Amino acid sequence: MHAVLLAAFAAAAIFTGIKIEGFKTLAAEETPKTAQVSVKEHFLSTDSKYINYLWNDKQSAVPDAKVYIFEPSDFNGHTVCIDPGHGDNSHPAATLKKEKVYPVEDEMLAGMNTSMKGKKAFDFGVEARDYKNVYDNNETEPEYTLKVALLVKDKLLAKGYRVVLTRTEYNQNLSNGARAVLAGETSDIMIAIHTNASDKRGVRGTMAFYPGDNDFMDGTLHPGYTKIMGIEQNAASSQKLASLLADNVSKSAGFKNLGSHSAVLRIFSYSSIPVSLVEVGFSDQIDDARILIEKKNEAAEGIVKSVDEYFSN
Repeated sequence: MHAVLLAAFAAAAIFTGIKIEGFKTLAAEETPKTAQVSVKEHFLSTDSKYINYLWNDKQSAVPDAKVYIFEPSDFNGHTVCIDPGHGDNSHPAATLKKEKVYPVEDEMLAGMNTSMKGKKAFDFGVEARDYKNVYDNNETEPEYTLKVALLVKDKLLAKGYRVVLTRTEYNQNLSNGARAVLAGETSDIMIAIHTNASDKRGVRGTMAFYPGDNDFMDGTLHPGYTKIMGIEQNAASSQKLASLLADNVSKSAGFKNLGSHSAVLRIFSYSSIPVSLVEVGFSDQIDDARILIEKKNEAAEGIVKSVDEYFSN
């Protein structure tokens, strides 16, 4: 974790849950579990090595991306970034292809088996997600991931972890690259929470991903990916984290365990710390969809158990 966090912090407050109005943090009712928890903001470092590749707006300016840091009263020495996947679908990051897929110059991608260079080098900052859970036909993926992330945050704080959230409200969004970079500036590990969907009928279960040259998602090999991105030093730790997440989330919430797999993802490409993305369940499969709606707390417990086991083993 970086030793220096940039300034521009919001005033500290006492928190149980979190309520953000605009971007101002407000105190919530105090309970014993989360008493004396302070919150502050961390803005993207302007001298980040990734700054020229990150999503930028119509004026080609990188926005003041930020995360929220929750400080426990009795810090246990570990900081965890929890990323609720996706966000506000109307955010410019979800509508403009302005973030480089791989944060390196195109010539470094020779031999990596990718078409994402030249005119195809840039993509949306983050994909929009508006389809709804088939069990209740109401909850979207960005809504689900935030609800679970807030549960995870409270449970981790109660155990003494410092927690970083990439968003705290439904009307917020960040590019995938910015999420990963901010996690690297503030945290020891990063967990991205998502829900899944499939063209194949009946597919269900929990799976987790870690950075690797063999992309399970599209079934192709990208030789040298982790080395070129400079993330190979964290590969084993990321794989360990992904395995724990697949095991514990599936067991805790009652999903089928589909295991952990390597993948090529932008949130990995911009990462500088151990990272995993967990697909909690399939929101388009009725059995998984019901568990997603009814067992958020159990899914959160599985994530927290994974964090505990990661740092204790």
